[in-house]
This record gives sequence, structure tokens and C-alpha cells, in this order.
Amino acid sequence: MAFLLDRRPTLASWPKRIYDWAELPEPFRPALEEWRRLGMPPGNVTYIPRVYQYADGPEFATAWMGDEILLQTLRGNAVEPLRFRWRDVAAADYDVQLLHCTVSITLDRARGGLRGSFSYNKTMESQLLPILLLALGGSPDQTPRVQHPETPALRRLLEDSYAMYNLSKLCYRFGDEILDFVWLLGKNQGFAQWGRQKPECLVARMERGIAWLQKGSYGTRMLCLPWEHLRRLRLEERRDRPVLCLEGDSDAAVSFPLADAQRPAAESFLGALPAAGKDRPAPNA
Repeated sequence: MAFLLDRRPTLASWPKRIYDWAELPEPFRPALEEWRRLGMPPGNVTYIPRVYQYADGPEFATAWMGDEILLQTLRGNAVEPLRFRWRDVAAADYDVQLLHCTVSITLDRARGGLRGSFSYNKTMESQLLPILLLALGGSPDQTPRVQHPETPALRRLLEDSYAMYNLSKLCYRFGDEILDFVWLLGKNQGFAQWGRQKPECLVARMERGIAWLQKGSYGTRMLCLPWEHLRRLRLEERRDRPVLCLEGDSDAAVSFPLADAQRPAAESFLGALPAAGKDRPAPNA
């Protein structure tokens, strides 16, 4: 049996900033024609080839003009476009497994709760940073801060977890300042615990909403919920154990079990939340 081998160089599947319209595959061009006529430069477009040359996986093209984003997904011969602004975003989910990144965007109910996602190699994430920043309410040309300010709380985080201290800098894509946060350290589950990193969670209050960072042995997840789409952030009792739970209008949800000794820190963080972060009824579908 003959196997088809992908003989392309590794970078053939990496995201590529477009500098000449001829570089963009033809299926992605029609949806961009209006913006092109309005003067959008090709440099606002990033093309993401499929990972394997002979696979049936999707290809993507992201583009931005002004404060709008256009995400196109090519599956087979069909292109699925998703066009939106930051104010349409109900949840933004950023997931990293080793070098494989997946960004998922859920729009609010006024936009039908539409969802779109794209995946790429993290090595070339700089090509997609304008899109990531726009989707989180920022500017495509801004440079997120790469250093934390010197505060007692962040100095304690550095002492407690060097890894989460650095990972939490991702929050600056969602705003210029971490107004408050709680850091939680979990415990390993199951039998194969030796050598595994303990899961960690950091929940940050930002000006635009809540950023939830969760770190495991092989991956990282950041879920960002704008205030107007945050349904609840609270402690619940599950099997006689406190669990911190976050839920959004878009049915985006995540939770993290706490040790009893961590309850005071979580309660202090929750008690300091503004009214926008308190529990509220689920919106009508």
C-alpha cells in the first residue's frame, strides 16, 4: 500500500501574511472584493493553509478593515464567511496545545449566536495578532504590554508560580491592566500523577470583562467574556467541594475545583467584582 507523504517544508502550512493579491487563493477573493475596492491593502489579510497537503482539513483566511473582521473557512469547495465587530463578540476562546492554536469566536444572540474558529501554528502567531486584538476589543496596531507592573499581588504570583506569572501576560490582549485576579492551584487527577504538572487557574478582572486562564500539563486555555455577556461567576458546591464556575450568554462555560483553603481567596475576589460581574438571569433564547 502506497502512502501519500506531505513533502512540503514545514513552513508551508504556517500562516502567511499576504503582500500581493495574487498570493491569496482564488476561493477567498470574492468576499474581500468590496474591501479591496475601498482600499484595503493585502497586508491586512493572512492566509492559513491546511496542515497536511493531502488531508481534508479546512483552510482559513482572516482579514480586517477598520474595526471589522472577516473570517473565511474553506472546506472542500465551499467558503464559509463570518464578518463581525468586537461589539458582536459574546465569547472569545484561545486554546493552545503545544504549538497548535485554535481561536474560537462566538457572536451574541443578536447575530444568531454564530460561531467561527481558525487554527494555526503558534510559531507565526505574530501574523494573526491584529485579528486577535480586534476580536478582544483592541486596536490592530497596538502592542500589548509584555511586562507586568510591580505590584505586591503580582510579586506574590511570581513567587507562587513563575509559569502562570508569565502566562498571565496574555490578559493584556484583553486590556491594558489587570485590575484584580485570583490564582488557584489544583491537584492531579487519576493514577498517573508522577511527573505531571498540577493544573493552575487564574481569573482576572479586566476593564472589558473577565479573562479566565487555565493551564494543564500540555496546554493552555484563555476564555474572555465581555461584561455584557457574562452570566455568572460564582462558587458552587459539587460533591462537598467548592468549584469556581464561569458561564456566559453564549453557553461558554468553564470551572475549576478548589481546595477548602482556597475558598477565602476566591470569595474575596468575587466580593470585589463590580455589579456587571454578579449573577444574572439567563437571557431569553
